[in-house]
Amino acid sequence: MGMENIEHVVVVMFENRSFDNLLGWLYDNETNPPKLNIPAQDPPTFNGLTEKTFFNLIDPASSEKIFASRPPSSWLSCPNWNQTPTPDPHEEFEHVSFQLFGTSTPSPDAQADMSGFLQNYSTTAAGTASANQIMQTYGPGEANVINDLARNFAVCDGWFAPVPSQTWPNRGFVHSGSSDGHVNNDLVSFYNITTIFHVLEVQNKTWRVFYNSLVTSLTFFQFSSLRGFRDRFHRYSDFEDRCKVAADASPVDKLPAYSFIEPRFAAELMLQPEDYHPPHNICRGEQFLAQVYQAVRGCPYRDKIMLIISFDEHGGCYDHVPPPTGAAPPEPGPVSRDGKFKFDRYGVRVPAIVVSSYVEPGTVFRAAEGETPYDHTSILATLRDWPNLGLDPSKFLPSPRIAVAPTLDDVLIRQKGNENANWPEITAKCTIDGKDVSPNTPLNDVQKSMVAATLAEAKGVQPDVAAQQAKQMQTYAHAASALELRPGEHEY
Repeated sequence: MGMENIEHVVVVMFENRSFDNLLGWLYDNETNPPKLNIPAQDPPTFNGLTEKTFFNLIDPASSEKIFASRPPSSWLSCPNWNQTPTPDPHEEFEHVSFQLFGTSTPSPDAQADMSGFLQNYSTTAAGTASANQIMQTYGPGEANVINDLARNFAVCDGWFAPVPSQTWPNRGFVHSGSSDGHVNNDLVSFYNITTIFHVLEVQNKTWRVFYNSLVTSLTFFQFSSLRGFRDRFHRYSDFEDRCKVAADASPVDKLPAYSFIEPRFAAELMLQPEDYHPPHNICRGEQFLAQVYQAVRGCPYRDKIMLIISFDEHGGCYDHVPPPTGAAPPEPGPVSRDGKFKFDRYGVRVPAIVVSSYVEPGTVFRAAEGETPYDHTSILATLRDWPNLGLDPSKFLPSPRIAVAPTLDDVLIRQKGNENANWPEITAKCTIDGKDVSPNTPLNDVQKSMVAATLAEAKGVQPDVAAQQAKQMQTYAHAASALELRPGEHEY
């Protein structure tokens, strides 16, 4: 329907926030409903949060209900509300199972009731004294950038992470339609599988990965199969430069057909993480998201760009919607490497926003009832069927998950000549008070990935050795020491 008007697809993927955590209060069906639904529904609805409705119990034997609420507040373990939740929630497969089912070993026919987030979070360093913060969420007043974008363009309230687990498996699906059998991050097992980037390369289509790190790209480090394409990985500043060129400039100077953007995942010298990953200050994520949007907004050929904003997984943050079951198995790796999981259920809902001149402002979209839900492979299915890209579908990625995924074509409902010209200026309204993290802040697995990448790229350590070394590191201070950062160079 609308993809024939698009010449550049841009995906920016952030870290570890559920849909409810950032967008649960976007609309109110009674007083402030969305403008329209895709598929059409009258009246339009939004599957978000309502006051005093969705809750967890910290103790199954207790009757005390802790409701999903806003705004976040300060806690013993989290003095700065912009960093709720602190510490980082659990996100490994067995912990996510507990969050969904109230047990880490659900029976095959168990139905997820989203009852275990609070109890699971109480097992982190937050303890019971600060555990209730996992039920706190950000509304439009606290996370205005992502909420403003969702309200002014199209947001999906039924987009699920492909795997009920961590970053690497879920990013595997957005790049290849598979995690190659992995259900958790494994820093010493790189993905040697075919990606969308290989497909584009073989068929002579342009692509780039733009990363806002001082070291290297997470995608480049995760996929050993991409080692031969180093020249396709560029600094984020190059993305903004390409957005500034004239509409009639040479294609070589403009954005490629497909761009994938990575925020900064770890503290580097005087720079702080901007990926939304708990316990990072969400204001920094908001600022980077606004920066990406403003670059596209000011682009002379923005009507030919579709920007997709996404998050890899929920990161242990509360959401009230049970993930669907019946997911198509991926390929390769239709069964987990330990033989216990068949990839037959999705992960938790995550934010997903489509920004384009061809979407109707105020749109909420989702898969039709009974149909395959949106997940990260919907991006791949959209690229496969994109007329202007002209890929040979018979030479596409083989995963059955991609084959059944809904595309984004139906979301672009405006016709050429009736483009939405109202792209509002959006800037972050939140403030950053003080320093975000201390030298004793624990490293998350993504940050360990970036440390390993730095050791490999900048220090010449073999990738598998670098991964083993990074896996043993515990805090920011350990990472700074291993990377030989001098005093005063690294701000915590």
